Amino acid sequence: MSTEDQPLENRMAELEEKINYVILQINNLQHKVSDSNPELKQMMGLLQILTTSLQVTKAPFSMISQTLSLKDKLVDRFPQLKYDDISKSILASLERKERLNISQLTEQVRKERGSASRRIVRERVDKMMKDGIIREIDSRYGRQIEIVPLEENEG
Repeated sequence: MSTEDQPLENRMAELEEKINYVILQINNLQHKVSDSNPELKQMMGLLQILTTSLQVTKAPFSMISQTLSLKDKLVDRFPQLKYDDISKSILASLERKERLNISQLTEQVRKERGSASRRIVRERVDKMMKDGIIREIDSRYGRQIEIVPLEENEG
């Protein structure tokens, strides 16, 4: 199976693992280099910059992996959403932010998926409200959407 055929979750985990391995190898190299040699001391500084850069690079992969993991949990909780990416994105956004209005929700889905119309997001929200997965509430910030707590959903 080529890398492109692997699920995104597996590729993300593999890339994060490789970055961690490179960071570990750099750290090992830094410990072996002697501080007495000025050239090696300069190289240590460069290795430290490289390590920091790799750690910064790794952060988005960790966040994406967490999002994918959250989506898996949501699919386990709501199996009827298994093939609907927009609904999964809506639920993932609500899990992260707790309550959002339709405009905020549409913006979050666009950030995650690259495109989403307000109309389509509203349709998915209406369907999930009908299914009892999410609900619309009045708050001091206007009408917002939230996930129905698990104990209410099962009851």
